[in-house]
Amino acid sequence: MAIISQETIQKILDETDIVDLIQGYFPLKRAGTNYIAVCPFHNEKTASFNVNPSRQIFHCFGCQAGGDAIKFLMLYDNLPFPEAAKNLASRVGVMVEEEVLDPQQLAKIKGRSEIKRMQKSAADWFHRLLFKSQAAQPAREYLRSRGLTMEISRNWKFGYAPEDQRSFFEWAQQNGFSVSQLVEGGLAKWRDENYPDRGAYSFFRHRLMFPVNDDMGEPMAFSGRVLSKDQGGGKYVNSPETILFNKSKTFFGLDKSKRNIIREKQGIVFEGQLDLIAAFENGIQNAVAPLGTAFTSDHARALKRLTDEVILCFDSDTAGLNAASKAFRVLAPAGILVRLALLPEGEDPDSLIQKQGVGILQEILGSAPEFFDFQIDRRGSGLNQGTLRDRLNFAKDLSADIALIEDKMLQDSLISRVTIRLGVGEDEIRKLVRNAVVARERIEKTRKKREAITRRREEESPLPPGGDAPVSESTGEKTIGNRTVRLLCQALLMDPETRQFLLSHSIPEYLDRLTDTELLTRLWKANFDAGSPSSVNAFIATLSPDDQDIVGRLLAEETARINPALAEQCLAALRKQSIQNEIAVTKARLGTPNLPSDQVADLHKQLLDLRKQLHDV
Repeated sequence: MAIISQETIQKILDETDIVDLIQGYFPLKRAGTNYIAVCPFHNEKTASFNVNPSRQIFHCFGCQAGGDAIKFLMLYDNLPFPEAAKNLASRVGVMVEEEVLDPQQLAKIKGRSEIKRMQKSAADWFHRLLFKSQAAQPAREYLRSRGLTMEISRNWKFGYAPEDQRSFFEWAQQNGFSVSQLVEGGLAKWRDENYPDRGAYSFFRHRLMFPVNDDMGEPMAFSGRVLSKDQGGGKYVNSPETILFNKSKTFFGLDKSKRNIIREKQGIVFEGQLDLIAAFENGIQNAVAPLGTAFTSDHARALKRLTDEVILCFDSDTAGLNAASKAFRVLAPAGILVRLALLPEGEDPDSLIQKQGVGILQEILGSAPEFFDFQIDRRGSGLNQGTLRDRLNFAKDLSADIALIEDKMLQDSLISRVTIRLGVGEDEIRKLVRNAVVARERIEKTRKKREAITRRREEESPLPPGGDAPVSESTGEKTIGNRTVRLLCQALLMDPETRQFLLSHSIPEYLDRLTDTELLTRLWKANFDAGSPSSVNAFIATLSPDDQDIVGRLLAEETARINPALAEQCLAALRKQSIQNEIAVTKARLGTPNLPSDQVADLHKQLLDLRKQLHDV
């Protein structure tokens, strides 16, 4: 291992202020003589990360991570000790002299260093070609069409990757980079991974190149955009993952925007690189963009280190709304307040700025509602005159998202907001949230169990060389949370006598005022023989995939002995739940501000009638 003298280490640490160093990565808050923050090394909600300026050390009382400035860089940037020390030395201007070198460790460090040098050299080469190469004319024309000047191109170090692979490999050879290094750094791919001697080809060809930088602004990967309609591959192609680059942990533009995010106490997430660049160059500089990948918990942690509030600025189409919902479900558990800014239909930030100026985009961002307010305004407004079941079903959807919020005060606020806006009882919302938490925990437990089984199987029966393990893409399991409804569904599916008893009665109207009853109603109306497995299975085949999954779990559950008497008790219990829901809704309406006196009187009368019905059940 490379040995750096103790004297040199001391010089590095003497010249470093650990508070300034760490604040370059995320904000610290003063707490007496020390500074605190939410720990970047594990998930937490209360600040347990402590920085002591007098001792020049940090320590987390949650995960026990701690040490000096060099140790911080080792943990945060995933660097070995020598490279972390050198990185810090270069910041403070201390010369590092190595006394003894371990050949293997030196080779590893040198290899990583060479890949970093190669990425920087490639970024410089692509950039020169953009300005000087005749072949790059389509790239220059595209930039002009998007209103991106050469000055902006220099600021972001745009580049051009040539179609001609020969020039690419000539550049590599002239700069001392081997084909193996090109592949390791994601700039080339083997034609046949099993036979490297068959050569490689350049990964990026005839594309506008955007360098993807690390937190220090050094290129570690690239994103390339197509320049012709008939070009193969995706519209944007990102470097494959390397020893430097993991796209699920990386935001484009974070090196330029992180200090602005800290200062504004708010981050903005755009969908694409060019949208981010257009906004940044027009003064909106607290923004980032993911690299064409779904949001991950690593993305959430990266933002949480900088801010507690994020605006998602996505397209207003269905795909944009779905992407925003998925992003919310990753950001919310990290303790981030999520707002949603939707653009006019058919517009993106770049086109909007070009047509109407940056002011309109700033206005949209400045008035971005919280995620839940947007959901209620968008869908809830149309439910005011709808059925109670429609409102309860929407409340159930919202409750699944509220359950992701672990801050109890914020959760209580959201429950109250939904109660008032939808006219649904608060106790019902709280029950739905609890059910959502239990369902999520059950899904997570099942997922972990499956992963453990898969790992055990892989250990017992290893895959053949080059084989791929099957990957489940399931993101969750739908189920019926109401146990009484589940029992009635099971009765209709599995017990001929009880099914006949239920079919002799008409479907109760009050089921329309309860959640989780749609499948129950369908089973009640269906024509099949509960005593014949083939008849039941033939009916199941007519259901949607989600309902098929639910029915499959109902059939597999161990349940109480089902009979007509139990079914009658279940119906009475649901009737009672329905009345209790109506009472809760009526009480919620009575809490509406500035309600006319005649409506107050009518609601009190309804309340008395409902309480009498409840007593008679």
